[in-house]
Amino acid sequence: MEGTRLGDLGGKVAVVSGAGSGIGLGTARRLALQGADLFLHYRTFRPQMDEAVGEIRKSGRQVETVAADFASDPGLAAAVVEEAVSRYGRVDILVNNAAVVLKHAFLEECSRELFEEHMAVNVTAVFLALQTAARHMVARGQGGRIINISSIQARVTSERDPAYTAAKGAVESLTYAAAVRLGRHGITVNAVAPGAIEVEHFALDRSIDRNVQIEKTPMGRLGRAEDVAALIAYLAGDEASYITGEVVTVDGGVTRRLSYL
Repeated sequence: MEGTRLGDLGGKVAVVSGAGSGIGLGTARRLALQGADLFLHYRTFRPQMDEAVGEIRKSGRQVETVAADFASDPGLAAAVVEEAVSRYGRVDILVNNAAVVLKHAFLEECSRELFEEHMAVNVTAVFLALQTAARHMVARGQGGRIINISSIQARVTSERDPAYTAAKGAVESLTYAAAVRLGRHGITVNAVAPGAIEVEHFALDRSIDRNVQIEKTPMGRLGRAEDVAALIAYLAGDEASYITGEVVTVDGGVTRRLSYL
């Protein structure tokens, strides 16, 4: 829990889904570093979360966790937010990070079941968590921050990921619609679109050549969970109070590079 504390999130309660590893876990650490209390959802990677939770509590921050599988029931995403409000009395920050990854299929081979799993976790659960958090934020009348995790694949896709691409495209459109509706209540809604980030699931995907990814990236390296978490923490803070309805890319410049030259 060491590091420079930038924006002060003291007194804020943050709900982070998919916080068992990777970007979600990195975000939890960063928000705690900046003073937020946490309610963390996970599906797997509990040992890593246990270690992080211990560190966060030693730093003086409150943190609670809950397990839920949004693929089996995306409605559990709303229940996670409700449980956070039940325990803390409020929710100020929602980070919709949980997603289906490592499940690829070409268009002609993508089953309805796989497509619907992507939609359940990557879209429906995001919508239900956002809707539930927004209702509590509006009722409380003190604004709020909602950050949805998209992907560069919403705009530059792979042939093997039509379901993932469609889902992340929907997340970005939902972000725009929610920002327009909730702005009058002082609630900002933004999305963060990571590129190749060197986290657990990236290492597990044998179809990805790490060296090729690095070669394609103008910055000459893969992203880190901390790179994305820093942006999320900024969007969660008071400094970003006039930024809403935006999708901010964190990809080392790869989407600005022509692939055929």
